[in-house]
Amino acid sequence: MTGKFNSNQFRNFIILTRITALPALLIALVALVAVSCGGEYVSVSGDIQNRLVVMPAASDVGLGTARIPLNIQKIDGTRFDDAADDLEVTYTPPDSDEPRTVTDLTWRVWPVRSGVYTATMNFDQVGMWMIIVRSKSDENLLSARGGVLVRAATDAPDIGDPAPLSKTKTSPEDGTLKSISSAFEPDPDLYAISFDDAVATGQPTVISFSTPAYCASGTCGPQTEVLGQLDDKYKGQANFIHVEIFDNPEEMLAEGDLSLGVESPLIHEWNFHTDPWTFVVDGSGIVVARFEAFVTFDEIEESLANVLEDA
Repeated sequence: MTGKFNSNQFRNFIILTRITALPALLIALVALVAVSCGGEYVSVSGDIQNRLVVMPAASDVGLGTARIPLNIQKIDGTRFDDAADDLEVTYTPPDSDEPRTVTDLTWRVWPVRSGVYTATMNFDQVGMWMIIVRSKSDENLLSARGGVLVRAATDAPDIGDPAPLSKTKTSPEDGTLKSISSAFEPDPDLYAISFDDAVATGQPTVISFSTPAYCASGTCGPQTEVLGQLDDKYKGQANFIHVEIFDNPEEMLAEGDLSLGVESPLIHEWNFHTDPWTFVVDGSGIVVARFEAFVTFDEIEESLANVLEDA
Protein backbone atom coordinates (compact mmCIF):
# COMPACT_ATOMS: atom_id res chain seq x y z
CA MET A 1 0.00 0.00 0.00
CA THR A 2 1.49 3.28 -1.06
CA GLY A 3 0.37 6.84 -1.64
CA LYS A 4 -3.29 7.72 -1.28
CA PHE A 5 -6.17 5.37 -0.60
CA ASN A 6 -9.02 5.23 -3.05
CA SER A 7 -12.35 3.72 -2.03
CA ASN A 8 -11.54 0.27 -3.42
CA GLN A 9 -8.18 0.13 -1.67
CA PHE A 10 -9.72 1.09 1.63
CA ARG A 11 -12.42 -1.57 1.31
CA ASN A 12 -9.71 -4.15 0.68
CA PHE A 13 -7.77 -2.86 3.67
CA ILE A 14 -10.54 -3.55 6.15
CA ILE A 15 -12.34 -6.42 4.43
CA LEU A 16 -11.56 -8.99 7.13
CA THR A 17 -13.10 -6.85 9.85
CA ARG A 18 -16.42 -6.86 7.99
CA ILE A 19 -17.13 -10.57 8.21
CA THR A 20 -19.89 -10.15 10.77
CA ALA A 21 -21.92 -8.20 8.23
CA LEU A 22 -21.76 -10.65 5.32
CA PRO A 23 -25.11 -11.01 3.56
CA ALA A 24 -26.82 -14.38 3.70
CA LEU A 25 -26.09 -15.20 0.04
CA LEU A 26 -22.38 -14.64 0.44
CA ILE A 27 -22.38 -16.68 3.64
CA ALA A 28 -23.97 -19.53 1.73
CA LEU A 29 -21.31 -19.34 -0.96
CA VAL A 30 -18.53 -19.31 1.64
CA ALA A 31 -20.05 -22.37 3.29
CA LEU A 32 -20.37 -24.29 0.05
CA VAL A 33 -16.73 -23.57 -0.79
CA ALA A 34 -15.65 -24.51 2.73
CA VAL A 35 -17.30 -27.91 2.68
CA SER A 36 -15.37 -28.83 -0.44
CA CYS A 37 -12.08 -27.46 0.96
CA GLY A 38 -8.97 -29.39 0.07
CA GLY A 39 -10.50 -30.97 -2.99
CA GLU A 40 -12.59 -33.47 -1.00
CA TYR A 41 -16.27 -32.87 -1.67
CA VAL A 42 -18.54 -33.12 1.34
CA SER A 43 -22.23 -33.72 0.78
CA VAL A 44 -24.57 -30.86 1.60
CA SER A 45 -27.75 -32.88 1.32
CA GLY A 46 -30.44 -32.37 3.92
CA ASP A 47 -31.76 -29.10 5.25
CA ILE A 48 -29.17 -26.66 3.91
CA GLN A 49 -30.72 -23.88 5.99
CA ASN A 50 -29.91 -25.81 9.15
CA ARG A 51 -26.16 -25.51 8.74
CA LEU A 52 -23.56 -23.63 10.72
CA VAL A 53 -21.00 -21.42 8.99
CA VAL A 54 -17.61 -20.48 10.41
CA MET A 55 -15.49 -17.61 9.11
CA PRO A 56 -12.09 -17.10 10.75
CA ALA A 57 -10.98 -13.46 10.92
CA ALA A 58 -7.27 -14.17 10.78
CA SER A 59 -5.23 -12.95 7.83
CA ASP A 60 -1.72 -13.14 9.30
CA VAL A 61 -1.01 -16.46 11.05
CA GLY A 62 2.37 -18.10 11.50
CA LEU A 63 3.78 -21.14 13.24
CA GLY A 64 3.20 -21.16 16.99
CA THR A 65 0.29 -20.06 19.16
CA ALA A 66 -2.35 -17.76 17.69
CA ARG A 67 -5.61 -16.17 18.78
CA ILE A 68 -8.20 -16.85 16.07
CA PRO A 69 -11.46 -14.85 16.01
CA LEU A 70 -14.32 -16.97 14.67
CA ASN A 71 -17.60 -15.67 13.33
CA ILE A 72 -20.06 -18.55 13.76
CA GLN A 73 -23.62 -18.29 12.55
CA LYS A 74 -26.19 -20.10 10.45
CA ILE A 75 -26.04 -20.22 6.69
CA ASP A 76 -29.11 -18.00 6.36
CA GLY A 77 -27.40 -15.25 8.34
CA THR A 78 -29.08 -16.04 11.65
CA ARG A 79 -26.80 -15.25 14.55
CA PHE A 80 -25.51 -18.11 16.69
CA ASP A 81 -24.23 -16.11 19.64
CA ASP A 82 -23.05 -16.87 23.16
CA ALA A 83 -23.16 -20.65 22.79
CA ALA A 84 -19.55 -21.61 23.50
CA ASP A 85 -20.57 -24.40 25.87
CA ASP A 86 -22.66 -26.01 23.13
CA LEU A 87 -19.99 -25.88 20.45
CA GLU A 88 -17.07 -28.15 19.71
CA VAL A 89 -14.31 -26.60 17.63
CA THR A 90 -11.52 -28.70 16.18
CA TYR A 91 -8.67 -27.82 13.86
CA THR A 92 -6.70 -30.23 11.74
CA PRO A 93 -3.24 -29.91 10.15
CA PRO A 94 -2.81 -30.19 6.37
CA ASP A 95 -2.76 -33.79 5.08
CA SER A 96 -3.90 -35.15 8.44
CA ASP A 97 -7.02 -36.78 9.84
CA GLU A 98 -6.13 -36.18 13.48
CA PRO A 99 -8.04 -33.13 14.71
CA ARG A 100 -7.06 -31.07 17.72
CA THR A 101 -9.74 -29.70 20.03
CA VAL A 102 -10.00 -26.06 21.08
CA THR A 103 -10.20 -25.87 24.87
CA ASP A 104 -10.81 -22.16 25.40
CA LEU A 105 -13.59 -21.18 22.98
CA THR A 106 -14.96 -17.91 24.35
CA TRP A 107 -17.81 -15.66 23.29
CA ARG A 108 -16.70 -12.01 23.08
CA VAL A 109 -19.32 -9.29 23.11
CA TRP A 110 -18.56 -6.56 20.60
CA PRO A 111 -19.95 -3.01 20.65
CA VAL A 112 -21.35 -3.56 17.14
CA ARG A 113 -22.84 -6.56 15.35
CA SER A 114 -23.11 -8.64 18.49
CA GLY A 115 -19.67 -10.24 18.78
CA VAL A 116 -17.39 -13.14 17.84
CA TYR A 117 -15.87 -16.22 19.38
CA THR A 118 -12.14 -16.45 20.02
CA ALA A 119 -10.03 -19.60 20.19
CA THR A 120 -6.38 -20.29 20.91
CA MET A 121 -4.80 -22.64 18.38
CA ASN A 122 -1.29 -24.05 18.22
CA PHE A 123 0.11 -24.48 14.72
CA ASP A 124 3.19 -26.59 14.01
CA GLN A 125 2.83 -27.07 10.26
CA VAL A 126 2.70 -24.67 7.34
CA GLY A 127 -0.35 -24.87 5.10
CA MET A 128 -4.14 -24.73 5.19
CA TRP A 129 -5.61 -25.98 8.47
CA MET A 130 -9.21 -27.16 8.54
CA ILE A 131 -11.53 -25.80 11.24
CA ILE A 132 -14.73 -27.71 12.02
CA VAL A 133 -17.48 -26.41 14.28
CA ARG A 134 -20.36 -28.61 15.43
CA SER A 135 -23.19 -28.39 17.90
CA LYS A 136 -22.99 -30.78 20.84
CA SER A 137 -26.74 -30.78 21.46
CA ASP A 138 -28.40 -30.57 18.03
CA GLU A 139 -27.61 -33.52 15.76
CA ASN A 140 -29.71 -31.99 12.98
CA LEU A 141 -27.60 -28.85 12.88
CA LEU A 142 -24.98 -29.51 10.20
CA SER A 143 -21.41 -28.71 11.11
CA ALA A 144 -19.38 -25.85 9.65
CA ARG A 145 -16.01 -26.03 7.94
CA GLY A 146 -13.53 -23.27 7.38
CA GLY A 147 -9.82 -22.82 6.94
CA VAL A 148 -6.85 -20.86 8.25
CA LEU A 149 -3.69 -20.43 6.20
CA VAL A 150 -0.58 -20.84 8.34
CA ARG A 151 2.75 -19.57 7.02
CA ALA A 152 6.28 -20.01 8.30
CA ALA A 153 6.26 -16.47 9.66
CA THR A 154 3.80 -13.63 10.07
CA ASP A 155 4.01 -10.26 8.31
CA ALA A 156 3.20 -8.18 11.39
CA PRO A 157 5.30 -8.68 14.54
CA ASP A 158 4.50 -12.01 16.16
CA ILE A 159 4.60 -13.02 19.81
CA GLY A 160 8.23 -13.08 20.88
CA ASP A 161 9.36 -10.62 18.19
CA PRO A 162 10.82 -7.21 19.02
CA ALA A 163 8.34 -4.48 18.16
CA PRO A 164 9.47 -1.82 15.67
CA LEU A 165 10.67 1.17 17.67
CA SER A 166 8.40 3.53 15.76
CA LYS A 167 8.14 7.23 16.43
CA THR A 168 4.39 7.75 16.72
CA LYS A 169 2.58 11.08 16.64
CA THR A 170 2.02 12.89 19.92
CA SER A 171 -0.20 15.84 20.84
CA PRO A 172 0.69 18.88 18.69
CA GLU A 173 1.85 22.06 20.41
CA ASP A 174 -1.47 23.72 19.63
CA GLY A 175 -3.33 20.78 21.16
CA THR A 176 -5.31 20.04 17.98
CA LEU A 177 -5.66 16.28 18.29
CA LYS A 178 -7.98 16.16 15.29
CA SER A 179 -4.88 16.62 13.12
CA ILE A 180 -3.51 13.22 14.26
CA SER A 181 -6.68 11.27 15.12
CA SER A 182 -10.05 10.70 13.51
CA ALA A 183 -11.62 9.83 16.88
CA PHE A 184 -14.76 11.86 17.62
CA GLU A 185 -13.31 13.01 20.94
CA PRO A 186 -9.62 12.03 21.03
CA ASP A 187 -8.30 11.09 24.46
CA PRO A 188 -5.13 13.17 25.03
CA ASP A 189 -3.61 10.39 27.15
CA LEU A 190 -3.41 8.15 24.08
CA TYR A 191 -1.11 10.62 22.30
CA ALA A 192 1.03 11.67 25.26
CA ILE A 193 4.13 9.66 24.39
CA SER A 194 5.76 8.26 21.26
CA PHE A 195 6.03 4.48 21.08
CA ASP A 196 9.83 4.46 21.01
CA ASP A 197 9.92 6.63 24.13
CA ALA A 198 7.26 4.45 25.76
CA VAL A 199 9.44 1.35 25.35
CA ALA A 200 12.39 3.29 26.78
CA THR A 201 10.43 3.81 30.04
CA GLY A 202 10.71 0.06 30.74
CA GLN A 203 6.97 -0.19 31.29
CA PRO A 204 4.62 -2.34 29.21
CA THR A 205 2.90 -0.62 26.30
CA VAL A 206 -0.38 -1.31 24.54
CA ILE A 207 -0.42 0.14 21.02
CA SER A 208 -3.50 0.07 18.82
CA PHE A 209 -3.73 0.97 15.13
CA SER A 210 -7.15 2.02 13.88
CA THR A 211 -9.12 4.72 12.11
CA PRO A 212 -12.17 5.52 14.28
CA ALA A 213 -14.00 7.69 11.75
CA TYR A 214 -13.37 5.59 8.66
CA CYS A 215 -13.45 1.97 9.85
CA ALA A 216 -16.16 0.15 7.89
CA SER A 217 -16.60 -2.48 10.61
CA GLY A 218 -17.56 0.22 13.11
CA THR A 219 -15.17 -1.23 15.71
CA CYS A 220 -12.27 1.24 15.53
CA GLY A 221 -13.96 3.97 17.56
CA PRO A 222 -14.93 1.51 20.32
CA GLN A 223 -11.40 0.11 20.18
CA THR A 224 -9.88 3.48 21.06
CA GLU A 225 -12.45 3.82 23.85
CA VAL A 226 -11.32 0.48 25.28
CA LEU A 227 -7.75 1.74 25.13
CA GLY A 228 -8.74 4.86 27.06
CA GLN A 229 -10.54 2.79 29.70
CA LEU A 230 -7.45 0.65 30.20
CA ASP A 231 -5.33 3.79 30.50
CA ASP A 232 -7.65 5.08 33.23
CA LYS A 233 -7.25 1.84 35.18
CA TYR A 234 -3.52 1.27 34.69
CA LYS A 235 -2.24 4.83 34.51
CA GLY A 236 1.33 4.98 35.75
CA GLN A 237 1.82 1.23 35.29
CA ALA A 238 1.73 0.99 31.50
CA ASN A 239 1.64 3.15 28.38
CA PHE A 240 -1.33 3.26 26.02
CA ILE A 241 -0.98 4.59 22.48
CA HIS A 242 -3.43 5.01 19.61
CA VAL A 243 -2.07 5.35 16.08
CA GLU A 244 -4.35 6.72 13.37
CA ILE A 245 -4.24 4.76 10.11
CA PHE A 246 -4.26 7.96 8.06
CA ASP A 247 -1.72 10.77 8.12
CA ASN A 248 -4.27 13.47 7.30
CA PRO A 249 -7.55 12.77 9.15
CA GLU A 250 -8.36 16.47 9.57
CA GLU A 251 -8.15 17.12 5.82
CA MET A 252 -10.30 14.07 5.09
CA LEU A 253 -12.95 15.27 7.52
CA ALA A 254 -12.92 18.84 6.23
CA GLU A 255 -13.28 17.72 2.61
CA GLY A 256 -15.58 14.79 3.34
CA ASP A 257 -13.52 12.76 0.91
CA LEU A 258 -12.17 9.34 1.90
CA SER A 259 -10.05 9.12 -1.25
CA LEU A 260 -7.84 11.91 0.08
CA GLY A 261 -6.60 9.61 2.82
CA VAL A 262 -2.83 9.16 2.92
CA GLU A 263 -1.81 6.06 4.82
CA SER A 264 0.59 6.33 7.73
CA PRO A 265 4.10 4.99 6.99
CA LEU A 266 3.83 3.07 10.27
CA ILE A 267 1.58 0.59 8.45
CA HIS A 268 4.67 -0.55 6.57
CA GLU A 269 6.86 -0.57 9.67
CA TRP A 270 4.43 -2.91 11.41
CA ASN A 271 3.42 -4.62 8.14
CA PHE A 272 -0.26 -5.34 8.75
CA HIS A 273 -3.00 -5.37 6.12
CA THR A 274 -6.28 -5.09 8.05
CA ASP A 275 -7.50 -2.90 10.87
CA PRO A 276 -7.80 -2.58 13.79
CA TRP A 277 -4.66 -4.23 15.16
CA THR A 278 -3.56 -4.09 18.82
CA PHE A 279 -0.28 -5.24 20.35
CA VAL A 280 0.82 -5.66 23.96
CA VAL A 281 4.55 -5.08 24.34
CA ASP A 282 6.58 -5.74 27.48
CA GLY A 283 9.07 -3.37 29.07
CA SER A 284 11.86 -4.70 26.87
CA GLY A 285 9.95 -4.01 23.66
CA ILE A 286 8.98 -7.64 22.96
CA VAL A 287 5.50 -8.44 21.65
CA VAL A 288 3.65 -10.60 24.18
CA ALA A 289 0.17 -10.46 22.62
CA ARG A 290 -1.28 -9.50 19.24
CA PHE A 291 -4.91 -9.02 18.30
CA GLU A 292 -6.32 -8.73 14.80
CA ALA A 293 -9.77 -7.12 14.60
CA PHE A 294 -11.56 -5.74 17.66
CA VAL A 295 -10.26 -6.91 21.02
CA THR A 296 -12.17 -6.52 24.27
CA PHE A 297 -11.07 -4.83 27.48
CA ASP A 298 -10.88 -8.21 29.21
CA GLU A 299 -8.64 -9.80 26.56
CA ILE A 300 -6.14 -6.96 26.63
CA GLU A 301 -6.23 -6.77 30.41
CA GLU A 302 -5.47 -10.47 30.75
CA SER A 303 -2.32 -10.12 28.63
CA LEU A 304 -1.29 -6.88 30.33
CA ALA A 305 -1.80 -8.33 33.81
CA ASN A 306 0.54 -11.20 32.99
CA VAL A 307 3.23 -8.76 31.91
CA LEU A 308 2.80 -6.62 35.02
CA GLU A 309 3.03 -9.70 37.24
CA ASP A 310 6.31 -10.72 35.61
CA ALA A 311 7.80 -7.23 35.82
